[in-house]
Amino acid sequence: MPGFIHRMFGRESTRKRVGLLQEMYEKIQSPGSDLDNLWERGCSDGWYAHSKSSSIQTFSRWWPRSLIAHIGLELFCYMVMYYIIHLVYREALSEDQQAEFAALVVYFSKNLSPVGRDLAFLLGFYVKQIVSRWWDQYRSLPWPDKLPLLTHALVNYETEKSMKFAKTINRYAMLSYILCLRRISKALKKMFPSNQSLTDAKLATPKELSIIESQGDLGRIWWVPISWAMTLVRKSKEDKTVSSDQKILIGALTEFQTKLEKVDTYDHVVFPPVYKQVVSFAVYIYFGLSLIGEQELKNTPEILPYFPAFLVLKFIFFFGWLEVAEAINNPFGDDEDDFQICHLVSRHIWAIGNNIKQFPGPPEATTEDDASEEETGINLEHVTVNVETNKKSERETKA
Repeated sequence: MPGFIHRMFGRESTRKRVGLLQEMYEKIQSPGSDLDNLWERGCSDGWYAHSKSSSIQTFSRWWPRSLIAHIGLELFCYMVMYYIIHLVYREALSEDQQAEFAALVVYFSKNLSPVGRDLAFLLGFYVKQIVSRWWDQYRSLPWPDKLPLLTHALVNYETEKSMKFAKTINRYAMLSYILCLRRISKALKKMFPSNQSLTDAKLATPKELSIIESQGDLGRIWWVPISWAMTLVRKSKEDKTVSSDQKILIGALTEFQTKLEKVDTYDHVVFPPVYKQVVSFAVYIYFGLSLIGEQELKNTPEILPYFPAFLVLKFIFFFGWLEVAEAINNPFGDDEDDFQICHLVSRHIWAIGNNIKQFPGPPEATTEDDASEEETGINLEHVTVNVETNKKSERETKA
């Protein structure tokens, strides 16, 4: 039962996931709300709060991901079984029986030593494959930030039609993103538990949702909104929304869909279950036999009597590795060690909304800005001189 304490007390509350959507609802349930409110309700706080540089290390955040929470109960139960066998050996067996048990301990200890080396190689290779797959899945997740950037270069935001075109393209991309990941992510399924929640969040209109539903399961035809976006790009040349270089937007949408397809593929091509079964079986059998093979016999000098220090260390190493593999085997779950998909979706909506607002471009240069640039140029000149002087001094010192 690896990770028992972790799964009982370390899992993030599902109310936090649903609460993200509730916050979205509160921001859009106002008179006159429309699809534009979609870009007003995203938030980046949750996503960046999980980053290493901004997260505050507290006990409540440390405990679910600590080594004690993951394997503490297993180690305690294992040591209880060890000392029960040890107590029976010392107090309940006769001298002849103790001699026979001692011979059994020596036999197990001798043969378990090479098995431990082979097990370390087997478990290390298994964990390496799981970690590589976990990291590849995260790298396959597409980021939609590129789309609003391209619309700034290709779309004239001064007309209402062009503004609507840019927002619709980005909305369709996020809709496909959520439909694709909702099928494989437990957390996102809780955030958007029904198709109605998509219209409530202004990700889709009722008419758009009814058309997608008529085609089949939304999780299987998640690419339909991107197909609509492609159609809009094709019509943009006729409507003069995008006068030229439509192929750039087409390439960005194609890349976005390709990455989503790769993420979707990971759900179909799973890691062979038999490999996990072999590794788990080998680890449990090894430590089951070690309960006898690592027993301390009478008249055996030990630096730490009655405490199997090296057995404890091996248990921590092997079961720690096994727990690492189990914790990240399904990164689209709802544990603290899994991808923070809900916060990532909220961050994407926030980023797109703020990016679209930048359509006016940078502020125009003024006289005050020119004066500031002149001062900056003087400071840079001094810096350049100082750097050259330092280099000259270093060359003289080496000479």
